[in-house]
Amino acid sequence: MKVLVTGANGFVGSTLCGSLIKTGHSAVGLVRSSSDLTFLKDLPGLQIVKGDITQKESIEAAMKDVSIVYQVAGYASDWGPWKTFRSVHVEGVRNVMDTALQCGVQRVVYMSSVSVYGFPGGVAIDETAPLVPRSDDPYITTKTEGEELALSYQSGKLEVVVLRPAGVYGPNDRTTTLQLAPVLVSRQFGYVDGGKYLMAPVYIDNLVQAIRLAAENDRAPGQVYNVVDDGKVTWREYVEWMCEDLNCKTPWLSVPKWIAWPLAVVLDNTAKLLKKRESPMINKYRVRAVMNDNHYSTEKAKRELGYSPEISTREGIKRTIDWYLKYTDSNIQKT
Repeated sequence: MKVLVTGANGFVGSTLCGSLIKTGHSAVGLVRSSSDLTFLKDLPGLQIVKGDITQKESIEAAMKDVSIVYQVAGYASDWGPWKTFRSVHVEGVRNVMDTALQCGVQRVVYMSSVSVYGFPGGVAIDETAPLVPRSDDPYITTKTEGEELALSYQSGKLEVVVLRPAGVYGPNDRTTTLQLAPVLVSRQFGYVDGGKYLMAPVYIDNLVQAIRLAAENDRAPGQVYNVVDDGKVTWREYVEWMCEDLNCKTPWLSVPKWIAWPLAVVLDNTAKLLKKRESPMINKYRVRAVMNDNHYSTEKAKRELGYSPEISTREGIKRTIDWYLKYTDSNIQKT
């Protein structure tokens, strides 16, 4: 079976490509011409095609004779111009879906996010929960619009499955781990309300398992599935496990949410007013995620897809920090 992975050079995309190649699939990886291909260098069986989902004509060749499209490409950031988020998460998704329909693709597995729930607060939030609009947040808003758009293509001509992964971590995670680990080591990290709230992590191998199941299961078309690690983990536990593996002291600072949220609003709005290209360390998206329990149920994925996360969060963090230490040591040696 020939498959296409958009955003193949990224954290999730490259790991998925590795899994597909190892199991004998003929895989095509769509990457932009400016993409760093470091994580694809050990995948000689991968066919790399240069293209950009925001430019429809550039992705048509990549979908020739493809049966499954994994729509992984996205703008992985909680800060940036609305125009950029919308061009990738809405217009880019439209281009992928239209091209898949035109090329006779059988199924598209679309990567959404639990962020579309809007961080409403709760435990075991399932797929029937309403999506809380966050009109001030470009990531949440455009990911929600992109998901709704993708599902609108579900038909007898094109099958669509939506996955809502939680916060993805693991080896090669340059988005979160590469930013968070040095902050912990330098003791610049602070909790909200002591880090007592439940979070929602998903280890990369667990996510890839769910992605593969979504592409193969007959019950999946037209459905939406949360994807999270098993168990319940607080922010404090997650951070302390990271610190243990980093061999550094745990954070000492904690701010009550009645201070954290107004502070985030002021800093966020000020940075936007000044048209700052970089996010302030504290912004509304980040505080929303940590100021309440935000835990999600995976019972539907387990029941219908056979999802069974094999890596615990504790083991996942160990593997992630092992990679991080080797990665940073290698970069130090190069300089």
